[in-house]
Amino acid sequence: MAKKIMILEDDEATAELIKFYLKEEGFQVSISSKGEGFVNMVAEYQPDLITLDVMLPDSDGFTIFRTLQQDERTRDIPVIFVTVMEADKEKGLKMGACGYVVKPFKEDELKVTIKSVLERE
Repeated sequence: MAKKIMILEDDEATAELIKFYLKEEGFQVSISSKGEGFVNMVAEYQPDLITLDVMLPDSDGFTIFRTLQQDERTRDIPVIFVTVMEADKEKGLKMGACGYVVKPFKEDELKVTIKSVLERE
């Protein structure tokens, strides 16, 4: 069965690019562009991995990540930040993220990061 990945990304072009790369690898992919309601969507979908943007119009990825960690339905799902916020890499990893990819990213960098996290889980 294909691994499921959920993407939280407000930029439609970036979200579609990530989705394209991941579908090429055989993953099932779901996209959300809003932080509001995301934790409940994750709890329902139960993905094998989540990619989170940090800068969102209605929230921020760090707040959403904390909420995911505090919810027993979602706390064990690995999270990779995919964001332009390179300066926050250390913060994201210290919070417990399994990876951190800086935009603009290379296709291989994204795929290798995601595959390595899924292999560890």
